[in-house]
Amino acid sequence: MMAQAHTTARDLAAKIATCETDIEVGGDLVHVWVKRAQDVSGKQPAIVLAHGFSGVIHEPLLRYGDHFAAAGLTVVLFDYRTFGRSGGLPRQWMDVPRQQEEWRAVIDWTRARDDVDPARVAIWGSSFSGGHVMDIARTAPVAAAIAQAPFADGRQNTGDPKTAFRLFIAALRDRWREKRGKYPYYVGATGHPGTLCAMTTPDAIQPDWWQKDQGSTMENRITPRVFLQMLKWRPGTTTAEIPCPLLVQIATKDAVTPPEPARAAASNAPKGRYIDYPIEHFEIYHGAPFKAAIADQIAFLQSALNMETANVNA
Repeated sequence: MMAQAHTTARDLAAKIATCETDIEVGGDLVHVWVKRAQDVSGKQPAIVLAHGFSGVIHEPLLRYGDHFAAAGLTVVLFDYRTFGRSGGLPRQWMDVPRQQEEWRAVIDWTRARDDVDPARVAIWGSSFSGGHVMDIARTAPVAAAIAQAPFADGRQNTGDPKTAFRLFIAALRDRWREKRGKYPYYVGATGHPGTLCAMTTPDAIQPDWWQKDQGSTMENRITPRVFLQMLKWRPGTTTAEIPCPLLVQIATKDAVTPPEPARAAASNAPKGRYIDYPIEHFEIYHGAPFKAAIADQIAFLQSALNMETANVNA
């Protein structure tokens, strides 16, 4: 059953043991957080989480981790290389194949842990990492996948044509500098409409989203060369190959990752389903939308991972 309404985030976090470590991937260190309820023992189902476009593992993703841990899961969160507390240069370098290499390495590391049942490992991604989750779930040894407000189809995710053209030119400029071994040409990750940034919707610049919590290592910049990959990246179009249960959570007012490709992705997956939420892209991380989304995620995991519902107190 779900927790009492008066349970606070601080109360929940107090029941969770958290440790941090690094694992090596491709010669660089990937920083991981492991969360687990203090009153559980033995092998537990697990879930691996990574942040979305330009993000890092901090608030609010650590809050997701606390809820999953309280529900009886071993939780593993990680920063992509060149982001947050992970190593690698140049900083804020976005690259789809490299990030998927990290996903596979962290999944393997998680399945090898003594406190994890390797047959019951789920993966979770939001926004850009939701696209990774749909790609990875096709071939990785995972038992369930959650894609929250996911990037599903680069052909339908170009946004405003004028801004898209400017970002394309920036991507070419950045690629030119990369080929010559020069410092990247960066653009902003989020910004006001009209600025040269990846995301310029009104909700992308709200205080609830772009908050600099104490200890956060988030930087508001990325290497735009990734846009050359994104135009060809269509993870939502291959979900028919996903053998495990897939939950896709859709923000119906989403102007960052359009809802229609995400719905199609869920519908085409053999064990897929989607849930609509009447919100914008970034609203799902906070307040009532977060509570609804995490409750639906835990219910999905209970079924997909054959979890004991008695363990759930998140």
